Parts: sequence; C-alpha cells; structure tokens
Amino acid sequence: MEEKIIEEIHQIFDKVFKKVITLSAGAVVHLINGLFGTDYPPDSTVEYNWTEFQDDRLKRILADTIITINGRQ
Repeated sequence: MEEKIIEEIHQIFDKVFKKVITLSAGAVVHLINGLFGTDYPPDSTVEYNWTEFQDDRLKRILADTIITINGRQ
C-alpha cells in the first residue's frame, strides 16, 4: 500500500513539473543555463518534445521531457 502512495505522489510531482516548465520559455532557458553552464539568450526558442506510450495495463505514460533550444539541442 505504501509503495502505491509513493508512486501516486511521484506522478503528481512529475505532472506538476512538466506543466510548470511549459509556462515560461524564458524561465526554462535560465534553468538550462544554470544547470548546464550554457549561455542561451533569454529569447531563445524552446520546443517541448513529449514522449508518450502505454504500459502493459494500457495506462498512458508520459515519459521524460525532451527540450530543444533554438532548434539544435
């Protein structure tokens, strides 16, 4: 039972984080620059490449978020 609760909490945080990063492209650029030591301009183009699949129980799974900045990385 405890494992199920932990998984549900994980899913909630995952969904919230994915929603938050789509609210501001400028904030995402600043986050990427801060985490990876890059120097993308604040007005960079941000594309979200979502990956999605179904598990064995046909439950929809939204996998990691892939972010492309300025069409190259």
